[in-house]
Amino acid sequence: MVMGPVWDVRDEAGFMACYRATFADVYRYTAMLCGADRTAAEDLVHDVYLGVLTAARRGAVREVSVGYLTTATRHRFLDRLRSAQREEQRLRLVSSVSAAEEVGTMPALLADLPERERAILVLRYVDDLTVAQAAEELGISAHAAESLAARAIRRLRRQEARDA
Repeated sequence: MVMGPVWDVRDEAGFMACYRATFADVYRYTAMLCGADRTAAEDLVHDVYLGVLTAARRGAVREVSVGYLTTATRHRFLDRLRSAQREEQRLRLVSSVSAAEEVGTMPALLADLPERERAILVLRYVDDLTVAQAAEELGISAHAAESLAARAIRRLRRQEARDA
């Protein structure tokens, strides 16, 4: 299998040679992923090159090819896509909850939850903590935090169904 040219990116001159030689190909690939959103494509390409530069300075990457760069681009694009989907799910949860009557500044549906269930949802979906971080804040295991969040979401859905 022919791999194509490989650039040594351990020093600035090598990195810049790689950047100049590969940018057009990597950008073209990224533009196909991002479609009409040119700003997103440019941000993504620059994130990939910055990631390569950072990894090279740490010694984690020595040489790269166009294949390496397009694979890195694909992975970053998919990470962003998944992140956007998770954010959309969080917003749907919060918006469906906030559509309920409010008690002070807290949605009524959340107010009806037991304290720990309410806390896990706020930590996860409002404060945007990871499961591990939320678990640490509550002094419970990550597995217990996941179970608690799932139980709270099931309870919210049942309450919404009853209210509908």
